[in-house]
Amino acid sequence: MKLIKIKIAFVIFILLFACTQTISNEYKDELKRAEREDKPVILYFYSNYCRFCDLMDRDVLNDNEINPILKKDIVYIRVNVNKKTELPRLYGIRGYPTTSLLDPSGKLIVQIPGYINKNVFKMILQFLKDKHYKTMTLNDFVSR
Repeated sequence: MKLIKIKIAFVIFILLFACTQTISNEYKDELKRAEREDKPVILYFYSNYCRFCDLMDRDVLNDNEINPILKKDIVYIRVNVNKKTELPRLYGIRGYPTTSLLDPSGKLIVQIPGYINKNVFKMILQFLKDKHYKTMTLNDFVSR
């Protein structure tokens, strides 16, 4: 019986390790693409059980003006925290949704917890697309 428990624990460990490696490789591939294409990154952390995540998906991220920019000018990475726990831990994510902005090299610019309305999100996209993060903070950009 003890040997069976050890074998089961070993199989579970291998499966968890394989899943973690896949997540890391996808993330690393997207960061490499961002650097290669000189595009900023948005890491969007969401939960299946988050009402504000659902609202942000529906009202902001799937908006006809915003969605094309996410596909063309930004490396946009959606992270479902219910399936992928490595990245939320890496970025210290404590609530959902959380939007992390990274420069093309993967350096964190700023993390924005909570729901972001459409108009503010458009300003964030402009901040990233025009590379204003090189010369000012997001707060300075939004408040000018």
